Amino acid sequence: MISETIQKLKPALPSTRAQAEGSEAEGSKISNRVGRGRLVRHYFFISVLFIACGLITIGLLEIYFRYHESRETLALLQKETAAVAALKIERFIQDVETAMKAATKGRDIAHGGISQEYKFELKRLLFLAPAITEAIALDANGFKQAQISRFRAVSPDIRKDFSSLESFQRAKQGKSYFGPVYFVRESEPYMTIALPIEHFKGNVIGVLQAEVNLKYVWEVVSSIKPGKAGYAYAVNQSGNLIAHPDISLVLQGRNVSQLDQVKAAFQPVAGGRRTKLTVARNLHGNEVISSFALVPGLDWAVFIERPAEEAYEALYTSVLRTSALLLGGLGMALFASFFVARQVIGPLRVLGQGVERIGSGDLGFRVDLKTGDEIEALAEEFNKMAAALQEAYATLERKVIERTQQLGLANRRLDEASRYKSAFLASMSHEFRTPLNAIIGFSEVLLDPSLKVSEEEHRQFLTDILTSGKHLLNLINDILDLSKIEAGRMELQVESASLPAILDTVQSTVRPLAAKKTIDLRFERNGLPDSLPMDAGRIKQVLLNLVANAIKFTSESGKVWVRASGENGEVRVEVGDSGPGIPSEEQERIFLEFQQAKTGGSTGKPEGTGLGLALAMKFVEMHGGKIWVESEVGKGSRFFFTLPISPSPFPLPKGEG
Repeated sequence: MISETIQKLKPALPSTRAQAEGSEAEGSKISNRVGRGRLVRHYFFISVLFIACGLITIGLLEIYFRYHESRETLALLQKETAAVAALKIERFIQDVETAMKAATKGRDIAHGGISQEYKFELKRLLFLAPAITEAIALDANGFKQAQISRFRAVSPDIRKDFSSLESFQRAKQGKSYFGPVYFVRESEPYMTIALPIEHFKGNVIGVLQAEVNLKYVWEVVSSIKPGKAGYAYAVNQSGNLIAHPDISLVLQGRNVSQLDQVKAAFQPVAGGRRTKLTVARNLHGNEVISSFALVPGLDWAVFIERPAEEAYEALYTSVLRTSALLLGGLGMALFASFFVARQVIGPLRVLGQGVERIGSGDLGFRVDLKTGDEIEALAEEFNKMAAALQEAYATLERKVIERTQQLGLANRRLDEASRYKSAFLASMSHEFRTPLNAIIGFSEVLLDPSLKVSEEEHRQFLTDILTSGKHLLNLINDILDLSKIEAGRMELQVESASLPAILDTVQSTVRPLAAKKTIDLRFERNGLPDSLPMDAGRIKQVLLNLVANAIKFTSESGKVWVRASGENGEVRVEVGDSGPGIPSEEQERIFLEFQQAKTGGSTGKPEGTGLGLALAMKFVEMHGGKIWVESEVGKGSRFFFTLPISPSPFPLPKGEG
């Protein structure tokens, strides 16, 4: 943006270069001269357009979202209040039910029957549950056996039959019964709760029925006062009022099932979810913010309602305050834009003159701006750029030579990579050709009917074919493993595994190879943990490679040993031999891909592909360990690697190269 402004300023400054060339006393510097021009008006109009529109848009969006968020917040607060009230009611009913369940397991029913002595349990029930005003114990046929009441005398009619009541029938089936709400003396709400009395599970020998005073529910609902004119009420699924601050509505048996909020509470929709209703009409037809919460197990709902006008009062105040702040901020932003425009134009004009001087070839020119802000920092960067450009012209030839040398080095590296590729292809073709020729040759002999092959030769040929196939497969697996590691796709199957068990497997595998050369093969263990986190297959592959190499390069009647020990939080494994040894200049190169060292005293091409040690090194490092070699020509070699005993992050996780 600054560069475009400078380009606009250039046509308006035709005499800048002449002024700079004729001003030797200024020392090739231009000072800050603040002025006004068309750019001030242009900048101001752009500021008005973008800043004003941006602030207005942001303000309108803020008002819009705040309006809706406030509505949601109000509904959520009321929802939480209703949920708390529903929870209190649920706990009240649960406490009564729990006390009754305790009474159904009293000691007086231990012999499978209910007698007059059961009154003791009923008295204790009334003591534990103050909300219960009357309790009756019925036998399995529905006849009253014991009864107790807080407020009235108990009838001596022991043989009264309750078997036809719905409460008895439900409880007789082993289920809890919660009856509808009714009113006593046209003031207090009551409900009936009946529970089965079981001698043991499934053997119902009677029913315990209690009349529960729901005055507590009315107290919970009446105590909720959301806002100035808010209220709460409880309704059952039929729409009958259970509790309401206006008790006359409850006593009148008012049904509110026609209200939208009640329909939404008890009418499930697809997926079992209920409509989230926030704005509705109350019994008087006034608009209210309504929220509800269901009381589980009772088919009741608690509603919290608040007049919409009162609920939105704080919201409207907030909107007006936001609007006022928006207008104030808009005015301040416009004033600041005009002020900034005037302060920016002068330094930009100086920078424009500096650009012209640099463009004319005066690379020694510098801009002198002391504004104490970002423009001064920009001027300093401009001076640094001019100095760098001047230095670049002076050192261009040297940099060209350096770049040419770097290009030559890159070309040599490419040539070296090409030679490695050619050497790899030649080595692989030779390694693949040898087992393939063996497989093809022995197969042709076996398939040629003109050649007589004895049973022993037939078995030997098949054995050679199998050996060559396994050798070829191992070559391919090594190449695939290496390519996976280089591509970052190799994953370790780390789990708790036993290193001694792996050592036993390796020892049994290589023992025949050592026996053929009468090599003294020994495995030693000292202080190894029972298990450690590792990929057992890869560690086994590392050990097999090291031990097989030691046997291969050790002469007849030589020695090969493996020593494993645990110390300092890690496992250290040593694989040694009495072979010819490795020259010191070869000891680092042998761990590179496709690189093989000539052992002490050897003159021909080394056997193998040069992948074994490279794979061993990468597998050990992926486990968080390290591998190295100590060797001296004529005195054998010792390969070491370590593994951490405790889990640690691996350097080559999935997806990284």
